[in-house]
Amino acid sequence: MNTMGKTVAAALIGAGLAIASPSARADENLEWASGSPGGSWFTIVTGLANIVMEKNPDINIRIVPGGGRDNPTFIENGISQMAMGIDFLAAAAMKGEAPYEKPYETLRSLGGTWAPAEFHVIVPVEDTRPLNEILSDPKLRIGTSPKATSEELTLQRALEFYDSSADKISAGGGTVINGTYTQLISAFQDGQIDVLWGAGSYPTGIALEVETGRRKARLVAFPEDLMDHFQTTFGYGKGEIPAGSYETLQPDGAAVPVTTLEALIMMSSTVSEETGYRITKTLLENQDKFGNIYKVLGKYNPEKAWQNQPIPLHPGAEKAYKELGYMK
Repeated sequence: MNTMGKTVAAALIGAGLAIASPSARADENLEWASGSPGGSWFTIVTGLANIVMEKNPDINIRIVPGGGRDNPTFIENGISQMAMGIDFLAAAAMKGEAPYEKPYETLRSLGGTWAPAEFHVIVPVEDTRPLNEILSDPKLRIGTSPKATSEELTLQRALEFYDSSADKISAGGGTVINGTYTQLISAFQDGQIDVLWGAGSYPTGIALEVETGRRKARLVAFPEDLMDHFQTTFGYGKGEIPAGSYETLQPDGAAVPVTTLEALIMMSSTVSEETGYRITKTLLENQDKFGNIYKVLGKYNPEKAWQNQPIPLHPGAEKAYKELGYMK
């Protein structure tokens, strides 16, 4: 440092101002939109964010509630920089297809296979009707997660498939309510609703809580034609809740065929390559902790996570997958 530089530095130090070294990083604040409080996404995001912040003290992540349908909009509008997403909804947002009105250009992916989810439709054990009869009932009393979530959107589509809707149900004397998982469980146990419509990775919390409640209940299988419609029209998956996943919700112990979702982590293209790289690399290097956050995270597969994404990979994520040998 020349004499002039030393003089300036001394003056700054004397004034109580620190001189940052070239390698010092300024704190970065990010918002990560998850799912409904009490749901699997909220638990998963909390655990993953804590890993990132523990390993990167300069990255601060604020976790907020969200939903599969609204989270792409949060990113596109600059409200959140990260968000959980659903494969078919992320693809629709990127293309500007329903339920979105224009293409979303800022959506990028950190990869998938984080939290595959199965739809769980729960009814009182004495209701032995198949799902098509249940959803066609004009006096249906059903509850699902808040509007703008993937569960609520999927319920709308299922009702439409059976020539019904929330308005028709209301006119017929039934009801469709939206609430948090805690509110829905209470409403089901208290007899305010008779059908609980949700999604989560088995064994999901909402089903486990119903299982230990005072109202005996069972899971309902999805009809094949409804699953086919969801898959061919909207891009949902088809799967099952395996036999023995729940002690009492599967009275005969058999697997329950259901429509499924695949989750991905979305990041805004406005987040730097370096930040995207550091976050992705941190998660990839700490996979041994995933199973302690949520059981389904133990199935995370980094060899496949970057493949067949519905939106482009974030350049930072691509760099991390390549550096660690998962992406050739």
